[in-house]
Amino acid sequence: MTPLFFLGCGPANDLSEASFDSVAHHRVVGVWEGSLAQVNLRIVVHIADEEGALMVRFDSPDQNAYGIAADSVAFDSVRLSFRVDSINASYTGTLSDDGSTIQGRWEQSLVLDLDLKRADKYSVQHRKQNPTPPFPYEIEDVVFSGGAPGVTLAGTLTLPAETDEAPVVVLVTGSGAHDRDETIVGHKPFWVLADYLTRQGIGVLRYDDRGFGQSTGNIATATTADFADDAHAAVSYLGSRTDIVTSRIGVVGHSEGGNVVSMLAGREAPIACGVLMAAPAVSGEHIHQRQVRLIIERQPFPISADLIEKLAAMNRSLYRAARTNVGLDDRRSLARDAYRSALQGFDEVERKLLYLDDEVQVDAIVTDWFRYFLDYDPRDDLEALKIPLLALYGALDLQVPPEQSVPVLEKINAQHGKIEIMTFPELNHLFQHATTGLPSEYATIEETLALDVMRTMKDWILANC
Repeated sequence: MTPLFFLGCGPANDLSEASFDSVAHHRVVGVWEGSLAQVNLRIVVHIADEEGALMVRFDSPDQNAYGIAADSVAFDSVRLSFRVDSINASYTGTLSDDGSTIQGRWEQSLVLDLDLKRADKYSVQHRKQNPTPPFPYEIEDVVFSGGAPGVTLAGTLTLPAETDEAPVVVLVTGSGAHDRDETIVGHKPFWVLADYLTRQGIGVLRYDDRGFGQSTGNIATATTADFADDAHAAVSYLGSRTDIVTSRIGVVGHSEGGNVVSMLAGREAPIACGVLMAAPAVSGEHIHQRQVRLIIERQPFPISADLIEKLAAMNRSLYRAARTNVGLDDRRSLARDAYRSALQGFDEVERKLLYLDDEVQVDAIVTDWFRYFLDYDPRDDLEALKIPLLALYGALDLQVPPEQSVPVLEKINAQHGKIEIMTFPELNHLFQHATTGLPSEYATIEETLALDVMRTMKDWILANC
């Protein structure tokens, strides 16, 4: 779950083919890092050679924006340039003789100096916690019908050697398009979790989101309810297998995936238990406003309370546009009108500081997914809970802050006593040991998933599923 009105906060575009003028791509391929000098924002540029064409993705870690694809790239062995149409941005720089730096400028409404240095350690392809063979369990690639016609889900099922009585859990990813490992900024938390749980006697099914990876379907029109249907289909698939105990199937959901667990747990789904990992217990509107406020307050540059309130008011006006009962094009038009009107209340410095001149970002607000996200409140499903739940939070989580959801869960739990709640100190939204909790830390932390969290989940699942 990411805040609005930060550079590139929407879904990353697919990579386009790049142009090039030289075969000496090896001089520029790699990971480069620098800061926009005037505003002190980090930019990380990933350059790869894919079948003879240069490809560029970049991150703005301080703004929680990752994997933004360049639409065009050029490199003549000395001069590098690329353009990102979705945010009306471009970069041009000159590679040093020794190939260690690129001196250049970033253009996006204004021109900012951006000098890049090689920083290949930023993008770690093999994190220390990534599983390594030999694997003392069975690994099977599986394909099964999803939650709607035309949707086929592809995933990986890992089963412990002794499966006669083993519980099996389905892993459900957070918001955005994710593969079965829930890959994010070099981390693969679901692969790490699946390996750990399976080694401890718990089977795991993880799968690519519909319309992503090897799964089919249209993710662009899907809502959380559709993802819940897919998770239900995954449970049904497990129930159809003769090597799985159908009475010991559970579901584990991270962030938005936790909403999926809440839906299934309160609606007669054939599951024995559920685990909420950093899951909301309030509506999306409340979550969104809170996470935007928290993340902005902790940026490395000063933000006034007045500016935060103006941004919150702008978001509220956009929520109203998103909820209007008209077609997508009309919603987009209403949202852009509301955006332009609200923008008049920001001075030029404020607009540049928060990149509020990028109108394209408004389009994400009127999608079917965001409309559903705004209004879905898990409390009704949680109050109708029929199975035991484990709810886990990190005290430094700024995206789904525990102080917002934990009191709600405690109140609900007082009614039926089916929820066990734990908050871990010093952990962020990904359950990494962190310092600030800002999303900009995620990639820089070597740890993928805290062992204490995995151990707690293992013990609870074995006892409750």
